[in-house]
Amino acid sequence: MIHNVLLIDRNTGEILARVRFWKIPFDEHHVKEFLIGYEDLLNTEGLAKDTPIYVGEHKVFHHTVGENMILIFATDGRDEDRTIQYKVRESAARIETALRGNTMSYIRDNLDDILGDLVFTHFKVSFVGLGGVGKSTLLRLLFGKEPAPGGYVPTINVAVDSSETIQFGTFLVTIWDFAGQAVFHDLWGFYFQGTDVIFLVTDSSFRNVMQTKTLMRNIRKEAPAVPLFIIANKQDLPESMRADKIQRLLGAPTFPMVATDKSRREEFIRFMLEVAAKTVGVELPDRPLSEMVTVRRRTEDVFPDQAAPRPPQQRGFETVPYEEPSPSAGVTPAQKQPAQGEEAGVQVASEGEAGAQARPTPVGPTERAKLLHLILLVPQHGIPHIALDLNYSDEQPVEGNTVASLISALDSFSGIDAAADGSGAKTDALETIQHEGNLIMVEKSRHFILGLTVTNNSEEEEQRKIMASILVDLEQKYADVWDSWDGDASVFEPAVFQILSHFPLCEVGFDYLVRPREAGKPLPFKNREVGRALVTVQSAVDGSTTVGGLVRSIDLPREVVIGSLQILVKFDWIDFQVEIGPKTILRKKRDVDSELRKIYGDAVVKFVDLCDGTLSLEDVVRKIPNVSLSPMRFVATKLVLGGILEIVA
Repeated sequence: MIHNVLLIDRNTGEILARVRFWKIPFDEHHVKEFLIGYEDLLNTEGLAKDTPIYVGEHKVFHHTVGENMILIFATDGRDEDRTIQYKVRESAARIETALRGNTMSYIRDNLDDILGDLVFTHFKVSFVGLGGVGKSTLLRLLFGKEPAPGGYVPTINVAVDSSETIQFGTFLVTIWDFAGQAVFHDLWGFYFQGTDVIFLVTDSSFRNVMQTKTLMRNIRKEAPAVPLFIIANKQDLPESMRADKIQRLLGAPTFPMVATDKSRREEFIRFMLEVAAKTVGVELPDRPLSEMVTVRRRTEDVFPDQAAPRPPQQRGFETVPYEEPSPSAGVTPAQKQPAQGEEAGVQVASEGEAGAQARPTPVGPTERAKLLHLILLVPQHGIPHIALDLNYSDEQPVEGNTVASLISALDSFSGIDAAADGSGAKTDALETIQHEGNLIMVEKSRHFILGLTVTNNSEEEEQRKIMASILVDLEQKYADVWDSWDGDASVFEPAVFQILSHFPLCEVGFDYLVRPREAGKPLPFKNREVGRALVTVQSAVDGSTTVGGLVRSIDLPREVVIGSLQILVKFDWIDFQVEIGPKTILRKKRDVDSELRKIYGDAVVKFVDLCDGTLSLEDVVRKIPNVSLSPMRFVATKLVLGGILEIVA
């Protein structure tokens, strides 16, 4: 078990950065003892330089970072040496990469994110049950929140709003709250994939327990090998059945619970962690919860798939204290409502008026417009129904409701022009909105409004043509819907595949290898056609098939398969892998933007420019001073997956 990770100065022993996962001390005097053993190791012939060093009761694994630093993994000695040696070696390479263009304070603030999946073990827990049994209330208790006011509010789609995560030690337990309504049951098999344990919640009434028994049989069909526990909630009600009787009826371990009782919180957390620890084969330390548990809400991906994480203010977790947070806690600028009469810095412009002055200044060729967000609206009686809400950027997520409100205000204030005949065959709409330094382009047809948020206007003309073309196709595709449309915007969700063929969420190459991941994030779709497509594509991923192989083997249109893969990558159900070795020949596809330059440093610009389609990776690396092959293989992989480079041979 890894309990402390430290980055130290090799010469002085100064601790430059550290992450303590468990309340186990490993301090300056331990570091001094380690350095004595490390010097002895270097002066001993016949021993590998990464041989672990014992410091008291700690078994310490290590690897150099640059010339003057050492990365230390302090463990209790129970792990296999090869496993920890690999983790510390790869972690050192990540730190070296992250140091390019960043300060040591940046490493200090983000060390746990840099270590990422090399240190953390992910564990997925699924809460399942019929509607109204208290699944969401249990989650609110778990995160120290009061029960939702106003009584029962059904969980929509798959999760309340996002997955939730508890950290204990180096384990991240992700909690999913499944919708209980029957309409979602046919997607359970998809969402159970990667689940480590299922908590089936009942409200302890005889009627619900018998319904839960039927539900349990369906779950066993979808996930026969996953451990299942019963949570007998609402034990305080007079008609509730005792937990031991429920256990006899359902034939599964049963835990009695009252989700509205805050005094039961610690007992419930410990029960969950004991189940998780037993499932992954570790023993939960006999320590108070306050010493080993960090309750955190997931706001974005846990470990973004890049060499260096986002700055601290943009990281993917916010810590949720045991005390009830203040009403203003966690409110982002996008959520704050402007005071009456204010417009929160939003500017609206129209071509031929003041728009030329209001728009962002065009930038050089290396600063291409970056897609941030796309929204498809269906206005009805002055209300903008959101049909699609796609965030393209993890670093700058855009609040879809805010964009919808801005577009709706623009449409009602000045009118967004559509084709005169209402066919959507063309549009002369040129309205734009500047919001938080970005440009929102708006195009409208008879029934739809499409908004695209980008960082600048360097590709505006081409992007507007694509948007207008999409609207023409959508008007034709849904021409027969309007007479019977009941306001359910999910009927338009299948348009996502067509839209992603023009504005892709990520690069997709036919030679990319597609690998399944253990647990993804909730998918924001309610349409069955979209759900079935995602299930079909995800089920075909076996870890050894390329994108091209999936397109050929799955009986779905090509744009649906490619679009599904983009969605599954975006929400962490799968990932792409490319094989890059020392002899791989790469070719530049486009210039490095300022964001990548900030992450990797100026060396990446030279590296990309040298990839001319004739030199091998190792030959390119030799031409760049102070750059080694191992981290550049990692960088090259990211650049290929990001569309900056392509593999020639």
